[in-house]
Amino acid sequence: MAGCRIKTKQDGWNPEDTYFYDYLDLSDNEISGSLIGLLNRTGYLVGFWASGNKLQFKMESLRIVKTLKYLNLLRNLVYGKVPAAIAGLQRLNVSYNHLCGQIPVSKFPASAFRNDCLCGFPLPFCK
Repeated sequence: MAGCRIKTKQDGWNPEDTYFYDYLDLSDNEISGSLIGLLNRTGYLVGFWASGNKLQFKMESLRIVKTLKYLNLLRNLVYGKVPAAIAGLQRLNVSYNHLCGQIPVSKFPASAFRNDCLCGFPLPFCK
């Protein structure tokens, strides 16, 4: 569904059956609101790509399941702090959102974390 010009607001989307969501690519659409209801109910999600939308939710309220390996939220309106559970991911990009605070220890480069006020390795030290 990437680049399909989907224009929708997704606040409160809580589907009953989420077991069939393994890989979900919603990149480069005009999806706004929060998909947290969907994401926190998908116990088998492996990859979620949603770059280039207008998603808005508190990052630390995202439940990162053990099966999740790929998370791309580049260029959205996500805010809050980056959760420590990102350490279990293989690939991550949360750049160009509104995230703040210290980055948890991870293997990801600085380019994965370009935001308003994130700090800590690999970005500048926190004050």
